[in-house]
Amino acid sequence: MKLIRIVILALCVSGSLQMSASKKAVQKHIEETTPVDIQFNYFFDDALRERLAGHYDAAIDLLTNCNRIKPNDGNVMYELSKIYVVTKQTDKAIACLEKATVAQPENLWFKTALAEQYLSSQKIDKAVEVYNAIVKIDPENDEALMMLINIYSQSEKYNEAIGALNMLEKVQGMNQDITMEKARLYFMQNQNKKGIAEIDKLVKTYPNEAKYQVLRGDIYLEQKMQKEALACYQQVLNTDPNNGDALYSLSKYYKAVGDTVSMMSVLDQMMRNKNVDLEPKLSVLKDLVTRPSEMQKVEGYLSSLLEMYPEEESLHNYNYLFLMMRQKNEAAENELKIMLDLNPQNKVTWMRMIDMKIKQENFTAIDSLCSKALGYFADDVDFYFYKAIALYQSGKYKETISHCNKALQLVPDENIVMRSQIYTQLGDTYYKLGMKDSTFVSYAQSLKYQPNNIGTLNNYAYYLSLEKRELQKAESMSAKTVAAEPTNATYLDTYAWIFFVEGNYSLAKIYEKQAIDNGGDKSPEVLEHYGDILFMAGEKEEALVWWQKAVNAGNNSPLLKKKIEMKSYLEK
Repeated sequence: MKLIRIVILALCVSGSLQMSASKKAVQKHIEETTPVDIQFNYFFDDALRERLAGHYDAAIDLLTNCNRIKPNDGNVMYELSKIYVVTKQTDKAIACLEKATVAQPENLWFKTALAEQYLSSQKIDKAVEVYNAIVKIDPENDEALMMLINIYSQSEKYNEAIGALNMLEKVQGMNQDITMEKARLYFMQNQNKKGIAEIDKLVKTYPNEAKYQVLRGDIYLEQKMQKEALACYQQVLNTDPNNGDALYSLSKYYKAVGDTVSMMSVLDQMMRNKNVDLEPKLSVLKDLVTRPSEMQKVEGYLSSLLEMYPEEESLHNYNYLFLMMRQKNEAAENELKIMLDLNPQNKVTWMRMIDMKIKQENFTAIDSLCSKALGYFADDVDFYFYKAIALYQSGKYKETISHCNKALQLVPDENIVMRSQIYTQLGDTYYKLGMKDSTFVSYAQSLKYQPNNIGTLNNYAYYLSLEKRELQKAESMSAKTVAAEPTNATYLDTYAWIFFVEGNYSLAKIYEKQAIDNGGDKSPEVLEHYGDILFMAGEKEEALVWWQKAVNAGNNSPLLKKKIEMKSYLEK
């Protein structure tokens, strides 16, 4: 295949600004695509698809073929490194990234990935070397500069950190965060004059911004220069008595000097003053909520603030979080309702409400919430997915499939977790409809995206055992779930039932007993299974006891009642 690019040059006549009648000849630049390129691209594209699907061994094989065709190609090495990172083979990842950066020394993506792997391997000096190389290529790369600042600070190389901060300041301009960090680094080296000089720059640059004067006071307070701190706060409050930042910092000053009475007096004055902004008041609450002895005061302040700012979403959000922390779920749910009325465009609030209803197992409410949310987020896969779950729990299986298919249309290919979950839900639903082949196809598709999705592995294995199909495969999948969660009663029950279907009653009994010991004694189905296993193991009287326990636990199955009446195991 040939890639042809055509470049047309049009010339204007000097002076007249009119197009010349004579035209330059059309030039064709042809870039040859060789058979080697075609073969390389074929393997490389397939490798990307396999990696995204989680098929790492297949992807490595394909990329290895690419490497034979074009040894040490930068893109091949980079893609290999991604697989080795996911599979926690850090040394191999680093080796590939080193080759990638040699192949493409100007590629900042490769260098950044290499630096990150050096850091994860505690090869700090090498990481610093790479980040400095990135800054040399791109002096305005603020991410690399910030990484250098963090590394130097943690390594106590304060002068180097300050140097990187100065470079960052050239990129971003003077701002509070950079200046404060420089000041702190100077103070940590006992260079107090230089630290204060940094804060003074902010104050002089922005003389009308009271917050920088407050910041100067905060720095003084951190350095135990309490008189100087108090002077800064009083200077601001003399001009603006309702400055919330200055009042909050003044309360911290009183705390630092041990004057609790004055501290609480300032806080009370600040919290009940309508002319003080809400943001510093929330800062006070965030501080107080960390102290168990202050919970009653926090509740009082919140009550007053909610009356003062009834339509402030951020305040209702804070109250919601506080109520959840205090395990006052009903009141917290009411706050979510208020927040949805104030701002129905906030997806986080919808998701919190749905999560609350999931815990309550109120699937009718989930269905309704998702329908309303889709009115604001028409193409949001999450709401289609949760609506599908609600429909499934309500026995509306055909509608469940419709919403799962819509979710599959919306979810990006790279979101392998969500795609896996949707296919699992499809598998569960198809089984309810008696579409067993579609069930197992859906489960297989789910595992294609997430091979170790233990929920899918469990359901796949269990339904195979019910159909007495591919029992060795079912046993292998179920074993993975038990290895991952050895005390999960559901997974233990599935494992036991597979052994039962295989006729291995001794192993079935062992694992079903483990299921019961780990919470399965509350499950009517587990109790019935244990009775079935005991009966087939020859313990017929004991089986009757456990079948009766299943009835007492709420198992109203006509088949179970018949087992008890006939004192015999019966298949469906």
